[in-house]
Amino acid sequence: MTSNPAIQVPVTGEKPADVFVEDADADLKQIAEPTLLRSKFADHSKKDILRTFWRLSLTGAGVSLGGLYAGFCLSAAGNIIANQGFINQFGTVRSAQGVLALDALHVSLWSGFVYVSQFCFQCISPFIADRFGRRVSLCCLLVFMLGAIIAEITATEWKGWLAGRLMSGAAQGFLGSGVMTYLSEIAITQIRGAMLGAFAVSFALGQFFIAMGLQILFSPTTSCHMVILISRFVIFGIFAAVIAYIPESPPWLCRMGKHDKGKRALKRLVGNVEGYDVEYEYSVIQQEMEASARLAALTGDSDWVALFRWANFRRVIAATLPFTFQNFVGVPLVYGQTTYFFHSDPFVGKTSQTVVQLGGLFLAFYFVERVGRRTLVLVGPLLLAVLNFLIGGMGFLPSTPAVGSALITLFCVWTFIYALSLAPIGWTALVEVSSPRLRAKSAAVATGMQTLSGILFSYTVPLMLSPQYAGWRAKIGLLFGGFTLLFWIPCYFMFPECKDRTYQELDELYASGVPVRHFAKTKTNANLERDQRNLQGVA
Repeated sequence: MTSNPAIQVPVTGEKPADVFVEDADADLKQIAEPTLLRSKFADHSKKDILRTFWRLSLTGAGVSLGGLYAGFCLSAAGNIIANQGFINQFGTVRSAQGVLALDALHVSLWSGFVYVSQFCFQCISPFIADRFGRRVSLCCLLVFMLGAIIAEITATEWKGWLAGRLMSGAAQGFLGSGVMTYLSEIAITQIRGAMLGAFAVSFALGQFFIAMGLQILFSPTTSCHMVILISRFVIFGIFAAVIAYIPESPPWLCRMGKHDKGKRALKRLVGNVEGYDVEYEYSVIQQEMEASARLAALTGDSDWVALFRWANFRRVIAATLPFTFQNFVGVPLVYGQTTYFFHSDPFVGKTSQTVVQLGGLFLAFYFVERVGRRTLVLVGPLLLAVLNFLIGGMGFLPSTPAVGSALITLFCVWTFIYALSLAPIGWTALVEVSSPRLRAKSAAVATGMQTLSGILFSYTVPLMLSPQYAGWRAKIGLLFGGFTLLFWIPCYFMFPECKDRTYQELDELYASGVPVRHFAKTKTNANLERDQRNLQGVA
């Protein structure tokens, strides 16, 4: 794509110059309409937006509770299989001493097929979200959530539990195209990062609740796992109430030409806000949708064909970089194998880690909007790489209580930095970087890439840790330290700064050919128009 330096036009008394958009694949050049309409609340502070649009913010917080289910279920599946009641119910293997145990093959199938089911429905979900609406996609998540709960409660043999795990994976397949896409489309620019980051907080809270529940209810002889499984009806009920309340996404209704419904949905989301003109604010959304449609019409391709053209696919890659980076930076080790290092008191170790994670995530609400996404994505992993190398170095020391305490400290520091950087931005970038028209499909492809890398590490990391195979133990930190440095390179060249940028501004920046590392300092037509108004106001 040819760079277009004319994006930074001189400030004059005339209308800003048109932005030329070039499609490198089709070798077409068309004139894109400049940004003429901006929300009347575009220049308000984040604090003012939160106070004024409290109803919209609470709606976003409610939708983000989908992460509570995901965090709860993922952690529960890996913990309750150690409960003796669970083993008594699903165990099929007996040792020479007659001790009942779970079949390792069954455990592997339960773990692996969750990812397989998740990946399959990540491929299906964008068709549903784009054709029938974001709210329908959320309802599908709800249906599979209920199916998973019922199947796992009523299961009497390992195949029944497998059916429940398949439904749980299907539910998680709708998180990207359902929860995250909906949040990205209703969020106001100033608080978009915080609203999208709320999903990561909900996910961590789900992990924390399951850890506390298992500790309180733990018994080596009873089926306390049934209490945990049944308790998910509480999460289901809360999330179902949220879905019943929320309207369809106004941008999706606008794209489908259902403008009256779109305006009513926008009014319901915002409520009675003084000075808020629904007609005008909806016209801002409509202009954004029309601009995205014009860019897509330049080639005449279908959405899927357009998605894999380099002009759009580089945005898909950028969207998945922070999310997939989570696996390569060491999450499968630090989160997935925590009990391997905290075997003396796994509850204390896991609880400490979760509390530190929540502290980092709450602090991230401030830094994501103040410091910016790109800065956190670049600085955070460099610090994590150093910690990974330190963890790896501990593997060369003899196993002593002092070494164990040092590992716990390193894991907690690692968790805090991760929660402050990649944890919230991984989910945020999924829907923030992609183009509005291709958002659901981009989110599906990006989450699919992350799932595939998750399958790889979920299989290999236990083998690398186990003394029966590689026996690396803490030395595996050296491997993840190297992965982190390698993965940091494409992030530097491909991940943009999205702070305080509207989706239309991001479209303009990508179309101009400006390198993504310069996005933060590049002025768009919207910036120039605002500067022009300020100059006229001073005059």
